Amino acid sequence: MDPQLLRSIWPVFSAETREQIQAIGAKVLGLEGPAREREADLLPSLKRLVHSLKGSAASLGLDDIEQVVHAIEDGLTHIEPDTGLPRAAVESMLRGLSGIEAAMARGDSGQSPEVEGLSALLKLLGRDVSIPQSTTVASGLSAQGMEALDFLEASLGALCSPDVPDRAAVVRKAMERARTLRGAAQESGATRLATLAESAALGFARMEPGGDAASLAASDVAGTLVELRAQLEESGAQGNMARTVDALRAVPAPTPADSGTPGAQTTAPQPEVRGTTADHTVRVAVKTLESLALQVELLVAGRAQQARRSEGYRALSDGTHEVLRHLERASSQLTLAGGGPALESLRSGVALMRTMQKRLLEVSREAHRDGEQLALVAQVARDDLRDLRMVPASQLLEPLRRTVREVATRLGKDVALELTGGDVRLDRRILDALKDPLLHLVRNAIDHGLESPVERRAAGKLETGRLTVRVEPRGARIGVVVEDDGYGLSPERVRATAVRRGLLSEEEAARLSDAQAARLVFQPGFSTREQVTATSGRGVGLDVVQAMAARLQGSVDVEFWAGRGTRFTVDLPLTLASALGLLVRTGTTVSAIPSDSVERVLRLKPEDVGTVAGRVVARVDGSQLTFLPLAEAIGLPRLPLAIESGNVQTAALIVVGGDKVLYAIDEVVGQQEIVVRSLGKHLQTVRHLAGAAVLDDGRVVPVLNAPELVRVARPETRSMAAEVRRPRILVCDDALTTRFAMKSLLEIAGFPVVTAADGEEAWGILERTPCQLVVSDWQMPRLDGVGLARRIKSHPTLHSTPVILVTSLDSPEDRAAGLEAGADGYLVKREVERGKLLELVRQLLPTR
Repeated sequence: MDPQLLRSIWPVFSAETREQIQAIGAKVLGLEGPAREREADLLPSLKRLVHSLKGSAASLGLDDIEQVVHAIEDGLTHIEPDTGLPRAAVESMLRGLSGIEAAMARGDSGQSPEVEGLSALLKLLGRDVSIPQSTTVASGLSAQGMEALDFLEASLGALCSPDVPDRAAVVRKAMERARTLRGAAQESGATRLATLAESAALGFARMEPGGDAASLAASDVAGTLVELRAQLEESGAQGNMARTVDALRAVPAPTPADSGTPGAQTTAPQPEVRGTTADHTVRVAVKTLESLALQVELLVAGRAQQARRSEGYRALSDGTHEVLRHLERASSQLTLAGGGPALESLRSGVALMRTMQKRLLEVSREAHRDGEQLALVAQVARDDLRDLRMVPASQLLEPLRRTVREVATRLGKDVALELTGGDVRLDRRILDALKDPLLHLVRNAIDHGLESPVERRAAGKLETGRLTVRVEPRGARIGVVVEDDGYGLSPERVRATAVRRGLLSEEEAARLSDAQAARLVFQPGFSTREQVTATSGRGVGLDVVQAMAARLQGSVDVEFWAGRGTRFTVDLPLTLASALGLLVRTGTTVSAIPSDSVERVLRLKPEDVGTVAGRVVARVDGSQLTFLPLAEAIGLPRLPLAIESGNVQTAALIVVGGDKVLYAIDEVVGQQEIVVRSLGKHLQTVRHLAGAAVLDDGRVVPVLNAPELVRVARPETRSMAAEVRRPRILVCDDALTTRFAMKSLLEIAGFPVVTAADGEEAWGILERTPCQLVVSDWQMPRLDGVGLARRIKSHPTLHSTPVILVTSLDSPEDRAAGLEAGADGYLVKREVERGKLLELVRQLLPTR
């Protein structure tokens, strides 16, 4: 085929072929199982798919792919519906499909779609490849063979005429003659000729409905017949097909005049080539579909802007009404005062203003009515486009059957794969992005999650391991779960690996809970193996899974049960189209958070917030949730919170999967539909940003990535290494209540805090733990605050550490004594509750 024509057809052929390969692989695997568990028409439908793929490849001149599919078709020829395929035959057919997929990938990248190792692959499929394909032309076709071609050309001419009395009859006769020629060519070993004949038959079938589709099919058939004639002329008039001459003469050639006259008795047409619903569908490039979808989303956003302008019209109308009232009042007062030269001018102005007000009101109503109609049209268009972009999850799940089989066979393991949720529909972009990460999870599960048959038998398990992959609908989101019943992840090995690779110190690793340690497998390059296998490594590639989830505004988590299995859960949105966004203000910055991730907005009282093990938490419905300033999470300057001054604090409860985090915000600005736009490659590393959106008033706001906000709030993410870079404060007071109150106040403000009960204990802490500021009581046993301040200021390395003395002694003499001892700040205890401590701390801390 002409290379330029092939390039234009390739995208459609590639998409269709991949779907066919997926379906063929699933049905081949189905033939391996017991006959009673198969679909009723499994074998016939499989043969139809293979036959169709062979014809498509042949029509484009893709000889390598056509030969492999032909070999698979030959392997299915002698299979009976009650019997199954031997394991070796299944393996060879799956190898053949993998070879075709690799060739398709080369074609997608602009290379020649050749099948690597074609001879060896054909031999594996039981095909004799000793004679090159180019020489296996139908060399024995005689002049009678040319008669069949003349018949087909006459049929094509009849179908292209303006008026065909019985179009179906002409198509049926042409298909029968083409298939008779195909059978004769196959019997003589003329593979290429048989392929062209079958392609001609399929082309005639497409001409039956008439219309534009028939015109396009006629062009393809004409090209096929030209190739057929060249093959026949090249083969010469040899006699090895003499036994087929009578069959080729069985049906007389039709003419346009008698095309409606029934000919000789014919067999029923092949069911696989009759028109189906596929004839009434059209394939659209994903790029084109995404561009169109974006325009519709912008149309929806434009509707919001139009609604805002409509409100502006209404406000102007109301304002005009107020102005008119003032003018009428002035006119009445002027009339009562005896009038004057200005009265008539004022009355004219009032009349004109009244007319303008009436017209403005009419414009406002028309704008509102037009906006409502536009909103309805945009909503219908958006829903239709969303349906176009939504595809069944089976396209993601079914290819895993072959992957699991290949990997399990290579590793010598028995694996039973269970797929559920294939009918769940999700965004095509999400499905495409999920393919490689899901393969990582599945391969790792087989390689390291599941034991060998011997190990499973010794553990009292069934020798066949169970691997489950399911897609679960979760409202506006979906969950993709990969679960095995193998070893179960070992938190001890994960901790040891983290320490060995320098990710954590031994103390930090020991402080992590098992669940927190398990999440370390998502760190880049993390693997508990010293050597990575060719198949996978538990942890190898899992950072790719987390990166993909974050890019799609999702998250990934892991659960495990020692000796019983591991479960990975990827939580993602159902679609990446426009979403409802909650607009929140932090300082002077307005940001948008996807509303499906915000469970609710709360107003917290100071007594609702405290600290647990150095972590700031808030009590909500009996649970203690991590509480953080949103400004800190998104890299904005840390401003004082309302709760630090004893006031009510507004907070947004963000929920992703099973994780909940409370983020302090200053204000909820509103809620509106937003279209999330990419920020480009330069800001891809800013993980807390999902993109940006244009509001209905024209402002551009950042759209926050809710799963990333939840991830950074986890204790294992907020590691000690990050805390060391922040100023640590030492609080020293012999009264437990006072010590705890100051500690909580500082931790809520975002500072790491260590505590001591007296000056001696505080001095010991300072000698072994770097602290950037000391807050100390004055009166304490063993060593009081003044003595501690003198010792700090006289130390060669600690002398620059700021010291704040907090005491109930507030006489001028006491203040002077404290400052003379070297204290940098002096507070009485009642000033602590008024927020004076935080103000003084921020003044004295060194620049971060």
